[in-house]
Amino acid sequence: MASKTHILNRAPGMAGQLLLNLRDASKHEDRAAFRWNMQRMGRELGSALAQSWPMAKATCTTPLGTATEDIPAHQPAMACILRAAMPLHHGVLDVWDRADSAFVSAYRKHHDAGFDIEIEYLGAPAMEGRALVLIDPMLATGASLQAAHDALCETGVPASVHVLAAIASQEGLANAQKWLPDGTSFILGGVDSNLNEHGYIVPGLGDAGDLAFGPKTRA
Repeated sequence: MASKTHILNRAPGMAGQLLLNLRDASKHEDRAAFRWNMQRMGRELGSALAQSWPMAKATCTTPLGTATEDIPAHQPAMACILRAAMPLHHGVLDVWDRADSAFVSAYRKHHDAGFDIEIEYLGAPAMEGRALVLIDPMLATGASLQAAHDALCETGVPASVHVLAAIASQEGLANAQKWLPDGTSFILGGVDSNLNEHGYIVPGLGDAGDLAFGPKTRA
C-alpha cells in the first residue's frame, strides 16, 4: 500500500500564515510566540488527521432528547519526539483530547563525521494494534522519525502509522516514505526543497527546539 501525503499549505487555509509566523527570523527572540504558533500548527495538523479518520456513531442524552454524532472510531497514541515536538504535540492534543500519549527522546548526537540519532528515553503505552501518530516539527533527514518509530515498536507493532510535521524536506519525506511501513500517512504543513550540509531544512525555520526552549549544549 502506497503512503498518502497531505500538504496543508498547498490548499486554502491558515497553514501558510502559521508557517510565515514560525519562519520569520525577526520574531525568533519571542519564544512564547514561537511556541504558540507551533501549537496552532498542531491544531491544524490534528484537525486534518481527523478528516480522514474512521468514524463511528455515538449518542448522548440532552436536556430535550437524544443526539447522535460521528466521533473517532478509535483513539490513537500521539508520540511526541522530545524536546522540539512538545508545542506541536500540545496543539494536536487540543484536538485529540482523548488520545493516549507517548514520549521518546530521539536527538542528534554530533561528531566529526556528522551525527547519529540517539534514543535515551521512552515512555509509551503498548503499541500492539494501535494507531501510532509520530509528531515532530521538522522532518529533515527522516532519521529521527525512523529511530523513534523503531523504539516505539519495541512495545508492539502498530496497526497503522501516521506522521504529523510542520515542515518536511523533500529528501526527508522520501526517506521516511521508504523507511516507515507501507501505508504510512503524512500530514505536513509544508515541504521545502533542500537540506544544507548540517542536515537542516532550507529555507526551513532553524532549530525548532532551540527557538521554543532556548539553546542547548551540543553533544
